[in-house]
Amino acid sequence: MKADLVLYNGKILQMNGEGLLQEAVAVKDGKILDVGKNSEIKAYMGHNTEIINLKGRTAIPGFIDSHVHLVPTGLNGLGLNLKRVKSIRDILNLIKKKLETPKNGNVIWGVGLDELSLKEKRFPTRYELDSIAPEIPVFISRVEYHTIVVNSCAFHKINLPFNLEGIEKDSKGLPTGRLHHHASSIARKKLFEMIPEEKRQEGVELTINQAIRRGVTTVVAMEGGFLFHDNHAELLIKHRDSLPVDIELFYQTTDVDKVISHNLPRIGGCIFLDGSFGSRSAALFEPYQDKPQCQGNLYFSQEEVDEFVIKAHEKNLQIAIHAIGGRAIQQILSAYEKALSKIPRRDHRHRIEHFELPTDDQIKKARELGIIVSVQPAYEYMWGWAGGMYEIRLGKERCKRANPFKKLIDSGLLLAGGSDSDVTPINPLLGIHSAVNHPHSESRITPYQALKIFTINGATAIFQEKSKGTIERGKIADIAVLENNPLEVDTDAIKDIKVDYTIKNGKILYVACGAEE
Repeated sequence: MKADLVLYNGKILQMNGEGLLQEAVAVKDGKILDVGKNSEIKAYMGHNTEIINLKGRTAIPGFIDSHVHLVPTGLNGLGLNLKRVKSIRDILNLIKKKLETPKNGNVIWGVGLDELSLKEKRFPTRYELDSIAPEIPVFISRVEYHTIVVNSCAFHKINLPFNLEGIEKDSKGLPTGRLHHHASSIARKKLFEMIPEEKRQEGVELTINQAIRRGVTTVVAMEGGFLFHDNHAELLIKHRDSLPVDIELFYQTTDVDKVISHNLPRIGGCIFLDGSFGSRSAALFEPYQDKPQCQGNLYFSQEEVDEFVIKAHEKNLQIAIHAIGGRAIQQILSAYEKALSKIPRRDHRHRIEHFELPTDDQIKKARELGIIVSVQPAYEYMWGWAGGMYEIRLGKERCKRANPFKKLIDSGLLLAGGSDSDVTPINPLLGIHSAVNHPHSESRITPYQALKIFTINGATAIFQEKSKGTIERGKIADIAVLENNPLEVDTDAIKDIKVDYTIKNGKILYVACGAEE
C-alpha cells in the first residue's frame, strides 16, 4: 500500500511515551498509516505520494486548544485592539480614527483593555467617550470581558434598569459608563445583537486561519451564555462541518433541553460561577489585596448550581463550569460530588475551567471525583510576573498559589490546556512556554508534560483520545511540524518556535513562508 503523504527525515514526537522518537510518518486516507524509521517508511512512497523532507524538524500531534471563545474572538479581531494602548488619549484617538474610516458600521467596539497598563490606571468614562463619539454606540471591553465601558449613546440603547446590579455611579448618582456583573452581560448581548451574521462568519474564518497558522487542528469552542450570545453557538452548529479544523462545542447554557435538542454531548464552558481576578469578581476566601472590602462574587446560589449539574448529569452530558476563586471552586466541587453520589458515573469527565486558586483540599477532592481541569497557562505569562496584575490583586504570597500546575499534575489530575482566546491568543506554544516557565518555580512543569496538555490530554478531555492526540497507526492524521523540538531548545525559547506546517486529516492546510526551501 502506498501512502498519500509521507513526512521523513525528522523527529516524530508521537506523544505516547516520553523519550520515544521516530524519524518518519506515512498517511493514507486521512489516517496515520505507519510511523517508524526512514528506511521503513520510504517503502510507502509511490508516484502519487506527496513527500515532505522534514530536514530535522519536529512533527507532533496537531494542537488542541481546549478553551476558545471562537465567535467573540473573531468579532474582537474585527474591533479596535486596545491591548497596547498606554493612555485614555490613545483610546480616544483610535475611536476617532475608526469614525473617519468609510463604512465604520453602526457600532464601535474595542477589546483587550487592561486599565492597569494605562497612564491613568483607570477606565475612560462615558463622558470622555462622548467627547469623540456622541452619536454612535461605543463599547470598550476589559481584556477578560467582565467589565465594559460604554458611551452615553450605547448606555441609552442598552436601556438598563437604573437599579440593576453592576452599574457604576459617580458621587452624584449618575452612571459613569462602567458596567460589570449583570449589567456587563446585558451590554455585551446588546452589542452582539448589533453585529450582523456575516460579520460573525467573517470573524470566525479569520480566527480559524490564525489557529491553523499556530498548528491547531481542534478547537474546543465555548459559545453562548452569560457574557456572550446564544447566536454564537447557533452559528457554529450551523457551519462547523464546513470549517477546515474540528470544532467541538460546549454550549454555554443551563438549558439542558436545548443542548439535547441539538444532539450535543456536552454542556457548559464558561458558565460563570464567579468572575476574574482582574475585575476583582473571582470569588475568594480572603479579601483582595488592593481592595480589602472585596472578596469577589458568586453569580449563582449553591441550590441553582446543584440543580443544573444534576439535570445535565442525569442526561449523560459532559459538564464544564468556570470557577477561578476558591469559593466558586468549592461550589462546583460540591455540586459534582452530590450528582456523582446520587448517580455514579465512572467515566463522566466533567470539567472545571480555570481552577486558578484551589486549596490543597480542593485539589484532593477534584482528583477523588475524577474531574478534568482545563487550564490556561498563558495567564501567568501575561499577569503572573513580579509586580503584575496577579500580585497586585492577590498579594505577593497568595499569587504564588495561583495556577499550581505541578501540584495539580503531581496530585493525579488530568490537565487540558487552552488559551481562553482572546483573553490570551490562540498560541499553544505560548501556553507550553508559560507552563514550563511559570513565574513561581514550584509550579513549573516539564516541556513534555506541557506538550501533553495541548495534545493527548486535550483529546482525552473531550473523549477523543482513541482518534487523536498522538501520532499512532489508525489515528486521524492531525500533525503540526515545528522548526525546533520543544523538548530540546532552551526553555525560555519555546514561545519563539515557528510552526512550519499544519496538517489536518492528512491534508496540508498551512505552509510557513520558506518552509519548503
